[in-house]
Amino acid sequence: MEPVIVTQKANCRNCYKCIRSCPQGAIAFSDDQARVLSQECILCGRCVEVCPQGAQQVQSDLVNVRRMLSMGLKVYASVAPSWLAAFPDITFPQFSAALKKLGFTGVEETAAGAAQVSLEYARLMAKGERDNIISTCCPSLVLLVERQYPELTPLLAPVVSPAVAHSKMLRSMFGSRIKTVSIGPCPAKHWEKQENAALSAVLLFEELKTLLSEKGVAFGEEDIQCTETHTPLSRLYPSPGGIIATIPANKRQGYKTYAVSGVEGCKETLEAVRQGQIHGYFLELNTCLGSCVHGPGISREKAPAILVKERLLSAARKKSTGAPSVSESAQVDLTTQFHPQKKKERQPREEEIAAILAQTGKVTKEDLLNCGTCGYPTCRDKAVAVWQGKADVRMCLPYMREKAESMSNLIIEYAPSAILLLSPEGKLLEYNHKAMEMLGIRGKGARGHEAEDFLEEGLPPREEWPVSDVSAFVKGGERQVRLSVVEMPGGDAIVLLRDVTREEEDRTAFEKKREQTLRVAQEAVDRQMRMVQQVARLLGETTGETKAALLRMEQAVKGEKRR
Repeated sequence: MEPVIVTQKANCRNCYKCIRSCPQGAIAFSDDQARVLSQECILCGRCVEVCPQGAQQVQSDLVNVRRMLSMGLKVYASVAPSWLAAFPDITFPQFSAALKKLGFTGVEETAAGAAQVSLEYARLMAKGERDNIISTCCPSLVLLVERQYPELTPLLAPVVSPAVAHSKMLRSMFGSRIKTVSIGPCPAKHWEKQENAALSAVLLFEELKTLLSEKGVAFGEEDIQCTETHTPLSRLYPSPGGIIATIPANKRQGYKTYAVSGVEGCKETLEAVRQGQIHGYFLELNTCLGSCVHGPGISREKAPAILVKERLLSAARKKSTGAPSVSESAQVDLTTQFHPQKKKERQPREEEIAAILAQTGKVTKEDLLNCGTCGYPTCRDKAVAVWQGKADVRMCLPYMREKAESMSNLIIEYAPSAILLLSPEGKLLEYNHKAMEMLGIRGKGARGHEAEDFLEEGLPPREEWPVSDVSAFVKGGERQVRLSVVEMPGGDAIVLLRDVTREEEDRTAFEKKREQTLRVAQEAVDRQMRMVQQVARLLGETTGETKAALLRMEQAVKGEKRR
C-alpha cells in the first residue's frame, strides 16, 4: 500500500502526541521524527487530528482533481451523506450547484450506493451462512480486521463500501471512461481508491473547501437540475446505528444487531468475537468515535453529535422533491473479497527488554512509572518498541529530565565560578560549592539571605541587568571578583562570581615589575646619552687640535718652498 498519511518533517516537534493517540502503535520515532508505518496503519486519521503542528497529513488528490476539471473531463462527484455535518444549513441542490460551477459534470449522493449495500447485507442475513456478520462500510475497520484480527476476515461482509458501490453505479450509467471523485470525511478512502479502480480520486471535505475558495465559488443558488436519492433513509449511514436503521427488521432473518463507533469499542467487540463470546450478530462497526459524521476530513470544530444526529434524521425523513439519482437504477456487482494481512512481529527476549529498560534507569518494578508520556502505555511496551526499531530509548521524559537535572547539578556544583540563584525578591535560593568557599558560607544556612550580605556594594540595580564582568569585592575587602547577573523568565536571577584576587595580585606585581623595568631602562638610556655627550665634546676638542696642527704644518711647508 502506498503511504496515505505522511509526516511533514519540518513540522514534527517531538511531542509524541501522535504516538499516544495511535490505537495501533503504527507510528515509529527515530532521528527526532515521527513516521507512520503504512503496513500497520489502519488510516483512522487520529494522528492527523491530534497533531498540533500539522506534521501528520493525508496525501491529497487536490492536484489530480484540479487537473481533471481543467481538462474538461467528465468528472462525477459522489458526496457522502456526512456533508450534512461538514456543511450545515446547506441544501443538496445548493451543494450540487457549487460543485458544477467547479466543473463537475454530475453530482450525486453516495447514499444511493449505501441503499444498494444495505440490500446486500439483507441478502447475507437471509442466507444465514455466517455465525456473525461484520459490516464493511468503514475501510478503516476492514484494515483493522485484516491486520489485527486476521482470523475474523471471513466474517467481513463480502460487500464493497457505499463509495465504491456508487462509483460502480455511476460508471455503469455514464460509461467506464468517466472520472469519479468520492467527497467525504474519510482518509481511508485513499486506500479504497488503491484497491478499486472504480474510484478515480478522493477529496476530504476540508479539501473541497479549499477548492471552492480557490475558485471563488460560494453556496447560494440551487441547481434546478439537481438529482437526489429517493431512498432518503440511507442518509443515516454516517451516524452510529445508521446502517442497521436502513435494514428492515423483517429482513434481518434472526440476526441480532449491535452498533459500535471508535477503535477501542471496535477492538473490544472483535476480541469478544475472537473469544467465541458473540454469536448470531450483525455488527455495525466504525472506527471513528461518533461514526463518519466525526471523521478526520471534517473541520476540527465539529458540531455536537446530538445536533448532527438531528440534521441526519431530518434529512432521512424528508421526502425527495427532485428527480431521482440516475445511478439508482443501475445493477452492478457489489461483492468483493478481503484478505488477512497480519504479519506476526518478532518479539524480544526478557533479558533484551530488561537491558533496554536499564538504559533509562529502570531496573526494579518501582522504577517502571508507566506514565505514558512517551506515547506507549507502559515502560515495557516502549522497550519492546525500541527493540523493534519503532521508538528511541531517549523518549522517556522522566529519565531525560532526571538526567538533565543531574547533569546540570554536576556542572553547577563543580563549576570553577561561584553560582548563586536568587528569587525575584533577591533572596538566595541555591548556590554551589564554589560560592560557599568564596563567600565563606557554611552548609545551606545562607538560603533566604540577600546577596548584599556577602558583597561590599551589593548587586547593581535590577534596571541595569543584565550586567557582565563587573568588578566587585567580597565583604572584608580581601577577595576581589568579577560579577555577572542574568535575569531569568519568572523573575529569578543567576549571579556568577569569578575570583580574580590572584589575577589582580599578579597584575599588580606585573605592573610594578614593568615600572621598575622601565625605570632601569630609562636610567640606562640617560647614562648612554651622557656618555655620548662626553664623547662628542672630546671629539670636538680633538678635532680642533688636529685642525690647528694641520694649519701649522701647512704654513711650515709653504715657508720651506719659498726658501
